[in-house]
Amino acid sequence: MRFGLSGSRSVYFFPKSKVSFLILAALSVVLLSASSASSEIDDPEAYMAPPRAVAQETLDRVISVLSQQDVPSRVRVSEIEQIVFEVFDFATMSKLVLARNWKKFDRQQQKEFVKEFKLYLSRTYGGRLDRYRQTAIEVYGSRIEPRGDVTVLSRVQGGEFDGIEMNYRMRERTGQWKVIDIIVEGVSLVSNFRSQFGEVINRGGPEKLFEKMEEKNAEQRLIIPEVD
Repeated sequence: MRFGLSGSRSVYFFPKSKVSFLILAALSVVLLSASSASSEIDDPEAYMAPPRAVAQETLDRVISVLSQQDVPSRVRVSEIEQIVFEVFDFATMSKLVLARNWKKFDRQQQKEFVKEFKLYLSRTYGGRLDRYRQTAIEVYGSRIEPRGDVTVLSRVQGGEFDGIEMNYRMRERTGQWKVIDIIVEGVSLVSNFRSQFGEVINRGGPEKLFEKMEEKNAEQRLIIPEVD
C-alpha cells in the first residue's frame, strides 16, 4: 500500500494485484446486472420497441423543425424546446446530476434546481441546434441497462457531425418512456455536469451553484432571446 502526491510516481492505495482484482470484480457486477436485467424480460425486443419509437419520433420532429430555414432561428429553438421537454425527465436527471449532493438541497432548493437545470440545458445547447440543420439521425439499435433502463443508439448522418454517435438512456415513468441521459461519443451529459456542479458545490454549497447557473442562464438569454 503506497500513499503520496501524484507526480512522476504512481500512487496506489491497494497492491496492484488487488487493484486489478477490484476492477475485474466491479466489471463483473456491472455485466451481471445488465445480463440479469435482460434475462428478467420475457421479450427484450418488444420491451425495447416503445423507447426506440419515442426516440425516433422525437428526433424526426426535431429534424423537421430544423429544416425550416425560412423560420427565424429563435422560433425554431422554441419549438424544439417544446418537443424535447415532452420526453425529458428533468427531475430524474437533476437527481442523477447532483448525486449525493441532492440531499444538501432542501425541498425548495431541489425544485429550484430542476427549474434552473432545465433552463440551463435549454440555453446552453439551444443555440447550437442550427449546426444540425443539414443532417438526419438514424436510430439503429438499443440495449437494456440495469434497472430496466433502455439505451437507444443513434447516429448522425450528413453535415459537419456525420457519423457522431448520440445515444439516449431512457427510463419508464408511469407508462411513459423518458430520456434521463444523453451520451455523445461515449461522454455522458449527466456525468459531465455531475463533475462540474460537484466542484462548485464543494467550494460554495448550493447557493454558489445557483449563482453560477443564473449567471450562465442570463448570458445565454442575451444570445437566444425568449419567444413571446
